[in-house]
Amino acid sequence: MIHIAIVEDENKDRELLKEYLERFQAEKGEPLFVHVYPDGEEFLESFSSGKFDILLLDIHMQYMNGMATAQEIRKSDDNVLIIFITNLVQYAVQGYSVRAFDFIVKPVEYSIFAQKLYRATQRLNRTIHSCVRFKVLDQIVNLQLSGILYFEIVARKLFIHTDTEIYRCNDTLHSIEEKLNDGRFFRCHAGYLVNVAYVRSVGKDYAMVGSARIPVSKHRRKAFLDAIGNYLGSKI
Repeated sequence: MIHIAIVEDENKDRELLKEYLERFQAEKGEPLFVHVYPDGEEFLESFSSGKFDILLLDIHMQYMNGMATAQEIRKSDDNVLIIFITNLVQYAVQGYSVRAFDFIVKPVEYSIFAQKLYRATQRLNRTIHSCVRFKVLDQIVNLQLSGILYFEIVARKLFIHTDTEIYRCNDTLHSIEEKLNDGRFFRCHAGYLVNVAYVRSVGKDYAMVGSARIPVSKHRRKAFLDAIGNYLGSKI
């Protein structure tokens, strides 16, 4: 499900964009969840990093213009794809400062809208296949699966260990295991789910995952070794 926000202060333009999104969804079979906001201030009140995938943002708005809104967004979210809706092409130059994905010039024609939105969804789908969203305390983060070393339960709290930092996650290890459903990850112990790509060695009752020593349950050891073998075999 792709989450798209429309931020547009003109009611007729909001309705047109909603109509175009419904048509696009019907034509492409792409599931969309559409959020609608009448201005940048109201949008920012509900905004949090990772909440939206695509933002259709009008530049000219009465209370807070689209460029100022985008600047606030980029303070905490580098990933949301911003598509500016504008009357003037020259604003495209300013868009580089907030890493805008694209621009659509008013009046918005469906053929151009659909073409640009399709590009955005294709970009997202490529990213989504290699990333997973996690609820980390009070925000949502997108993490590259290839950068996750292992998940660990400590005092009933779940931690995600990546190659750059550690996150405290609100999910359960069981729900993470079901969400990933990925051959790279194996539950080698009741409290650990590891990325077999990072396994350096396996001892009698432990595995070295990166520089961490992770316990391996006796009854899971054979299946764990099989999972490592299957992963390595898929890379040959």
